[in-house]
Amino acid sequence: MVCCLAGFMAPVHIGTTPLAFLLALPLIAVIAVVYKATKLEEIKFGPFVWQVFLLFCSIVVFMVLTAIALFVFIKLTIG
Repeated sequence: MVCCLAGFMAPVHIGTTPLAFLLALPLIAVIAVVYKATKLEEIKFGPFVWQVFLLFCSIVVFMVLTAIALFVFIKLTIG
């Protein structure tokens, strides 16, 4: 029991490098699958995969655009 909780007591350091963003991709994929599975009335494999892919891509693009906007904002305000 204690060994299972050890991961929560000593979290892994991820960092703030651009490559750390890659660690978010599996989480984004799972979110897209679960969201589309709950929202679609009828799940057929082809359209379901396409809808998940579109949602996954839109989330990634939005995150990248948000990161760029925040970077520009910080550079303009701080220095």
